[in-house]
Amino acid sequence: MANQLAKDLELMFEEFVEGYDSACVMSMEADKTFPAPQAMQRAGDTFYVKQDYMVSVTTGLDISGATPTDLVERFVPITYRSPDNVLVTLDAKEMRDPDHKSKSGKAASLRLSAEIDKNIMTTVAARAGIVIKKVGAFAWDDAALADALMTSRGIAAGREKKLFLNPFDHLAAAKDLGNRAYLGDLSKSALERARVPDIGGFTTYRTDNVANLTTVGTVTGTTINGAQSFTPSSMTGDVPTDNRQMVLNVSGANIANIKAGDSFTIANVNAVHQIDKSDTGQSMTFRVLSVAGGGANLTVTPALIASGPYQNVSASAAGGASVTFLNTATKPVNAFWSQGAVSLDYGRLAFPTGEGPQVMTATTKQGVPLIMSYSFNHLTGKTTCRFTTLYATAVRSPEHCGIIVANQV
Repeated sequence: MANQLAKDLELMFEEFVEGYDSACVMSMEADKTFPAPQAMQRAGDTFYVKQDYMVSVTTGLDISGATPTDLVERFVPITYRSPDNVLVTLDAKEMRDPDHKSKSGKAASLRLSAEIDKNIMTTVAARAGIVIKKVGAFAWDDAALADALMTSRGIAAGREKKLFLNPFDHLAAAKDLGNRAYLGDLSKSALERARVPDIGGFTTYRTDNVANLTTVGTVTGTTINGAQSFTPSSMTGDVPTDNRQMVLNVSGANIANIKAGDSFTIANVNAVHQIDKSDTGQSMTFRVLSVAGGGANLTVTPALIASGPYQNVSASAAGGASVTFLNTATKPVNAFWSQGAVSLDYGRLAFPTGEGPQVMTATTKQGVPLIMSYSFNHLTGKTTCRFTTLYATAVRSPEHCGIIVANQV
């Protein structure tokens, strides 16, 4: 016979839900979707999000001989992570104290919500296409530089931009702001309360999440192994192409030390305005997603697209062009993105009721589907509770988000 719903465990679940509502800083600011559970089951927990079209301009009165723009239907694949869980056991003695139940529920919510925010930060830290290397402490002007880089590329026009400062660089920004007497009350708040206002067009947040960009290994003399670029396509075989990334071939004595997460520039490859395709004069930055062939074959993001409506760089990577790595000291990142670039996509697991363990479900104001299941073993005198959530974190457009890494050398 199934256990009856224990009313005193409702308190634990209420604390669980309320904890989620109050503890998700970055998850509140990411774009959120909730794909249909049945469709996700049939698709192997992967779904595809369509990216915007881009077109080319033809100049002239008579364009009868012009070549039409080929529309490329581009998709971003998003796959759920394995479910995150917290498992708690309370014995019959502990169950006598309501404080045990409420505090264990709150602890579970805080831990799982922290995991969500941590994974958003980790995903952005690994895939952000704009990297700002700062030699010295983080300063107020660094966020303004991030805004300038985005604006020069035609990013975020009419969209909200968000900046998340790690605790240490938030402190540095507060100190920098506090030294600016002409800002009056803003400087006073920065000095007394470490409160930083919105910076450089960004809605600014302080986050307790810390994701480090580690130091690049001993990598010198790395060059591009043959001229390379990428042509967007709709399909690769039977699946949609992931146009956010490409394989880049490099050579050099120390390429075996290149690792996922590294950031680099390529000589004479600049970023362009994403709409009018003008050269910004600023080096395009790239991220290493994975390494193969002893370091010779790097899967990188963004892909280098040197021509056509989806062009993002001023030129192809030339054979023999030097590769310069940016991450020269292990330091925490500060993340920024424009609306729509980063997503938190939720799923729901089907825990059946009436088959032994009791199941309670809810959805928080952020849209997080929550499950608490529990059962009592009369032989051991223990109640086991499981708290579960299912989601995916994704950078849908690496060129629309970035990181600032201070205190580099």
